[in-house]
Amino acid sequence: MAIVKRSRSTYVMPEPKWAEFKLLTEETDRETALKQCLYFVHYEIQDKAGILHLKKWMRANWNKTDVDKILSMSDSTFYSVSKYFYCWSKLGWLTQSTINWLEAQKHIWIKNSSKVVVVEDDEDIPSVAKVVSIRNNLNDFMNSIDDSLSAIMKGSVFTNIPSFIAGYKLNASEMQKAVTNIDLMSLEFRELQEARQKPERDDMDDQLIEGYSHIKKSIITSVIAFFDELQIGLMETKQAKKITRIRRKKPTDKNKLVRRLNYTKDYPELKLTSIDPVEIIGASEVWVYDFKRKRIGVYASEYSNTLGVKGTGIDNYSVNKSYEKTLRNDDLIKSFMSCRKNGLHSFMDKITGKKFPVKSRVQPTMVLLKVIS
Repeated sequence: MAIVKRSRSTYVMPEPKWAEFKLLTEETDRETALKQCLYFVHYEIQDKAGILHLKKWMRANWNKTDVDKILSMSDSTFYSVSKYFYCWSKLGWLTQSTINWLEAQKHIWIKNSSKVVVVEDDEDIPSVAKVVSIRNNLNDFMNSIDDSLSAIMKGSVFTNIPSFIAGYKLNASEMQKAVTNIDLMSLEFRELQEARQKPERDDMDDQLIEGYSHIKKSIITSVIAFFDELQIGLMETKQAKKITRIRRKKPTDKNKLVRRLNYTKDYPELKLTSIDPVEIIGASEVWVYDFKRKRIGVYASEYSNTLGVKGTGIDNYSVNKSYEKTLRNDDLIKSFMSCRKNGLHSFMDKITGKKFPVKSRVQPTMVLLKVIS
């Protein structure tokens, strides 16, 4: 019988099941599958890899005039969404929520494309177009706040502050200025609210109350809440942008990743032998037995096939899904090892006793029993 040699993957993480996911038709199934695909693409695929597919999708779904305007901007503008189109190139579909977001984002891209100015060089020098981006994001953002404020004064309710902020793509400096400007805008309304609550008022309080006498107290409360939510949203967005993006590294040999794991390879007393720890990388569950503490446990990932190894411990496991239980009878190990993968948790449920959190590091007294992909 011929031995088929498997080619080594160039990725540390296992690739999603593209062929299987491609056949999905239910929207909920697609949403779940897309999360797994995006997780893989985020860590293993370069941003620019999806740009070509993004342009292809735009030309197939939007009119040429709009596409030409949008693509006049730098490719880096689309890096944050290009991963969706790398997945699209593999799956052949986008989720409906992604398509809805793209339709809304299209108008913002078209609007921003009008701010790209082409500056030509001197006629005596060979002509090379230089693209200079004129940022007017902060002014547009503050003007939009004025429009929203007018709508709230008329009784409208403003929702989805994070999306509102994200649409203007403010940088850190612009966010800080926006917070200051909003603070100044809200000052008069806060003074009005305080003046209305004072038992004794001076002339300035009376003038302020008279000037806004046509506006209900509930409207003023909504306005102040709107300003507060904007400031909180801006500061949270600014903080999130400080998180350093993970730098892509050259794929590491899986054997090197697990070399520091300290575990028991063989436990003759119960005839147990550990599986190859390399199998942990990309698994969904790892079952272990600590013969010193007489406990059997599972390290379970939040999403399928995302477990890894870091130093002396198992990485990316869910604290809520992972647990261990005490075995009062060694014979239970034999029964456990004979269980199929779908019956492991049912077997554990039948064991009376409390569930304990798993150890953060693999112990020298642990045997690696099973790996579930």
